[in-house]
Amino acid sequence: MENRPPLEERLRLPPPEEQKNLDALGAFLESRGLDAADFIDTLNLLSAIKKRDEEKAEKDAGKPKEKELKIFGDKEYVFETRSDVFIYRDKRTKSGRYYVRIYDARTKGLYSKSLRTTNRIEALALAEKLYREKRDKLTRGVKMVSIDTKELIDIYLRTRFKERTNIPHAGITFASYDNLIKKLRYWEGYINYHKHKKTKIEDIPPELAKGFAIWIKEQPKQFYQGKQRSNETINQVVSAIKKMYKDVALEEKYITLAEFPIFKNLKVQRDNAPRRDVLEPEEKVEIQKFLTYQYTRERGIDDNERIKRRQFAFLFSIHYATGARNKELLGLRWRDISVVKGEREELKRINRALFIPPENSKTGKGRHIVSPVADTLERMKNLYIDNGIDCGRDDYIFPNLAKTKRNQNIPYAQPAIEKRLAKVIELSGIKEKLEKDGRHITLYSARHYYATDALMRKVDIYNLALNMGTSISYISSTYSHVTTMMKSEEITQSQGYHKVLEERKNRKDSNRPFRTEREEFMENMALGNTQTPRDKYDLWERDAFDHINQREFPSA
Repeated sequence: MENRPPLEERLRLPPPEEQKNLDALGAFLESRGLDAADFIDTLNLLSAIKKRDEEKAEKDAGKPKEKELKIFGDKEYVFETRSDVFIYRDKRTKSGRYYVRIYDARTKGLYSKSLRTTNRIEALALAEKLYREKRDKLTRGVKMVSIDTKELIDIYLRTRFKERTNIPHAGITFASYDNLIKKLRYWEGYINYHKHKKTKIEDIPPELAKGFAIWIKEQPKQFYQGKQRSNETINQVVSAIKKMYKDVALEEKYITLAEFPIFKNLKVQRDNAPRRDVLEPEEKVEIQKFLTYQYTRERGIDDNERIKRRQFAFLFSIHYATGARNKELLGLRWRDISVVKGEREELKRINRALFIPPENSKTGKGRHIVSPVADTLERMKNLYIDNGIDCGRDDYIFPNLAKTKRNQNIPYAQPAIEKRLAKVIELSGIKEKLEKDGRHITLYSARHYYATDALMRKVDIYNLALNMGTSISYISSTYSHVTTMMKSEEITQSQGYHKVLEERKNRKDSNRPFRTEREEFMENMALGNTQTPRDKYDLWERDAFDHINQREFPSA
């Protein structure tokens, strides 16, 4: 039998101090949810660290003492073979907690974080885990801090908030900023719908964005519920989200290009015909008659409502006569109205120049709109004066006449005017006709009506572009169907039945020996120089009529 120690020695408990340490270590492991195997691994790790410490102490025994570091206390590399990661205690603090510091020499990326522990063994284990997680990001040159979708939106909105301005194309206008917020909320809602609310943006599958546009199209609308969102509008939302990811997530290195969402736009028809429905000329006249003779003269309404209605009637006429954008029209002040310089006196009584300042223009460039609205503006001004409404140089032409806002120089907002327009269309009886044709008239329809009407009157396209504050190419592409209608006579010349009529006309002209003399007579009559007796002129007309009848309707 081999010599074994007595049973008393084998069952002897360790000294109280060692038992206390073992109990503390066991409680620590149990609090971390570790089992016996993990306990053994921990002991092995502790043994390895102690052995390494002893070897290091032997190596450093003969070396001169290094200069004491000012920040890094108890500095210790996590791996023996790597110098890009170490733990340390910050000498500037008194907590005694360990920190980890990871550095990539190639990208010069640095990551430092508190490990929230004073235990050296735990600090080394946590540092090793963080190193494996963050090393890849450092190598790729992306930020070590991760953000979720809401944090991304907040960062982007704070950036754009600083760029707000009243001048278009000099930053982002206040209205565009408010619209941007609505667009970004679509993306936030889409991410929440797919249960990625707390997911970091680098961990969201890029292909998830492919269904974003379709998801928007399927969402219920708050306004104009009878019509679906247009694909152009949805694509604008997608573009806003792309820009956010490009300007913040990508450029600020929160993600890499491989993690950039893959968006898919909806198809848009190539036809650039007006996207808004337009009134027919007779429908516009019918609405104007309704406004003049019924809407503003309705019984049972108070004086303030009657003034509002008359104001809207003036606004409707001026809008359709100028083709101004909604914002441009509602932002007009009396100082912006002037007589057109260089015009004849009779025209000065008809036309007015409406100045659109850069801060009120979509393009950021000021321009003048010339329109025959002098009489309308004068009558509206008299209405204001008679009812004690301010109309000084700096006052808006279309001020809000609500009792709580009257004479405070506050312009009307578009929703209020849109609401009144919809009511007028309904009361005038035009709504039923529009619904049959599938047309929806909005404030912006006035601008399309103006452009269409001007082209049909053969207004030069260059002059029209100047007056509307847009480009010639936009008018050409958007109203190409109108320009075709304008040229109908030239396009169909000598074609089909037109050719028959032209040949018939030519035959008639060739059989009229009195044609030249008659034309000469008409020209002299216009100049007041003719001496031709009136009875001879009557005879020519009667003979010509008989001559035509004989050729068109020969006797049997």
